[in-house]
Amino acid sequence: MKGETPSEKEQNVKDDLEKFNERPTIVITGTNGMVGRALLKRLQQTSAWTVALLRSAVELPAKQVIVGPFDSPSSAELIKKADYVIHLAGTLFPLDHNSYHAANVETTQSIVQALKEGGVKRILFLSYVGADETSKNVYLRTKANAENLLRGTGKEVIIFRCTHIIGSPESPGPLAQSMLAKPGRKVGILGRGDQMVAPLYLRDVVTALIVALKEGKPGTYELGGPDKMTMNDLARLLNRNPELRLSHLPQWMARGLGTLMPKLLPRPFVEVIIQDSVGDPSHAAHTFGLRLTSLRTIWR
Repeated sequence: MKGETPSEKEQNVKDDLEKFNERPTIVITGTNGMVGRALLKRLQQTSAWTVALLRSAVELPAKQVIVGPFDSPSSAELIKKADYVIHLAGTLFPLDHNSYHAANVETTQSIVQALKEGGVKRILFLSYVGADETSKNVYLRTKANAENLLRGTGKEVIIFRCTHIIGSPESPGPLAQSMLAKPGRKVGILGRGDQMVAPLYLRDVVTALIVALKEGKPGTYELGGPDKMTMNDLARLLNRNPELRLSHLPQWMARGLGTLMPKLLPRPFVEVIIQDSVGDPSHAAHTFGLRLTSLRTIWR
């Protein structure tokens, strides 16, 4: 598929899916998130039978929606019957009574338990750059824990360790939304804003997932955008304003708030945001034939 555009390559993969199985069953977790919703919309264009597993009922463009714990009998049975599993569930910012372990590890444990039986051919998982089981950051540690649980299934597993994911101006996503200026107010930035980021366009993530259903060797791939910039410059880009007024929360203060008020501003979230978010996407781009999109062409 060398020389193809992303849309041409994606169409070929869709055709392959349909030839392989008239209606492949794809079970997807975390479908109420930005990536999950975008993925379901793209898969609507195929004959795939999409099954969305989620904890609370929301309207989604899936063929089938199952609400409840991932280890419920109905969810487990569907996972066993699936051709592919795309595991997107997890969080960088736990809400209410959720926790990093519950969101990132326990959900994966439920999936792994169901995968012990059945004929799932391939599992795809979205992780984050810097995931490491020895990390002091509980988010990075639990994402690595989840990776290892999936590798231990004996199934084919493809892991994408992504940088910050940004959507379009019409659907920016949570991080981009938090950086959009409100009338008469400065945009708040955690830290000095000189941390380097390589923001990843949402559509490229979805394309990578679709292509990886059928192509590429199992393994771990870093996935980031083609442009590196500071967090300050990302804010200016998203607001289309090179003179954007910024307000910076010093790192020591952000960390302090994360420790004192973890529900308001979790310390692991703070640490991720104030650090660099870059990776080397060359291996992923070569393996899956990706032409990564510059956000400058989207937010212009």
